[in-house]
Amino acid sequence: MRTIIDFLKKEFLQLMRDPRMLPIIFIAPILQLVIIGYAVTFDVKNISLAICDLDRSQSSREFYQSFESSGYFNIEYFIDNIGEVDYYLDKTLANIVIIIPKDFSKNISKGTSSKVQVLLDGADANSANISMGYTSSIVFNYNQKILLEFKDKSGYELKFARVVPETRVWFNPELISAKYFIPGVIGLLLTLMTVLLTSMAIVKEKEVGTLEQLIVTPIKSWELILGKLVPFIIIGFIDVVIVVTAGILIFDVALKGNFFLLLLSCIPFLFSTLGLGLFISTISRTQQQAMMMSVFIVMLPFIYLSGFTFPIENMPEIIQFTTHFIPLKYFLIILRSLYLKGVGISEIWDEMLIMLAIGVVIFFLSLIRFRKSLE
Repeated sequence: MRTIIDFLKKEFLQLMRDPRMLPIIFIAPILQLVIIGYAVTFDVKNISLAICDLDRSQSSREFYQSFESSGYFNIEYFIDNIGEVDYYLDKTLANIVIIIPKDFSKNISKGTSSKVQVLLDGADANSANISMGYTSSIVFNYNQKILLEFKDKSGYELKFARVVPETRVWFNPELISAKYFIPGVIGLLLTLMTVLLTSMAIVKEKEVGTLEQLIVTPIKSWELILGKLVPFIIIGFIDVVIVVTAGILIFDVALKGNFFLLLLSCIPFLFSTLGLGLFISTISRTQQQAMMMSVFIVMLPFIYLSGFTFPIENMPEIIQFTTHFIPLKYFLIILRSLYLKGVGISEIWDEMLIMLAIGVVIFFLSLIRFRKSLE
């Protein structure tokens, strides 16, 4: 036991003396949180809107002003000639062009329907779909307003079949993307810290020749592996605390679930990331190779196939099958459930067991390969 403690002290001293490691360990988590929290978002705001009002009436003005008052649209252009509409879309000057016909106010005053043409720039399909949803909601609210005004003026209500939805969003009622992405940052950081730093630290020992010196010492192989991995486990937990605290202070995204349950769920995930770090260290000769392999073998597949960025349900079936072997997929489900829903262990224990099974297999296969590389 004394040998392990002394070895751990040596590892921590070595980490603290490396000027490249400290920024990665303590500054990178906050930078990544800020970048993802502010930049990576599915929220669509400040949509550029161009208006072609051929009616030029009070009703038409009220209609297009309802878009600007929603807070999602900015009216930036007014088009006098309908032939100029294509120009604003082709030059990407406007994301949406609304064409209001000449008989708009006349039809409304009669209580009949009036068609309004909405042209969207579909180059960015995600933004176009969200903008279309905003547009439908604004038009629906405007229709309700017209019906009430018509009833007040005429004394009777227009009769037609319609369904009026009453929507309530659970868990994230404001639909803020940061509340969805920030829990995922914990998973990415644990992956980055444990895989990248573990592989680079062991490869560094190979580069400078100290790993061979450790092998010929009386220290046992399991003590060597434990001494190499424990510091990064501790660093991983420290980074989790940093991200949770920064998420509250910077983005006001609080953890609804139990904090200690969050830390507990990190343990099975660490088996897989530490195992991958060990594996990469056995096939890398330099720290640069270890870093590149960590990015291309681990980080990119984890980001793309875990559901962090893209919904797994939208992927082809063969790709969906491969996601079952990505431990970050299950870890993200746990993190988002704890953050947004405040669930207990009974709701996430199956993901923890799956993650533990995958992690144990990865860790021990990598452990066997690492031991062979020491012989």
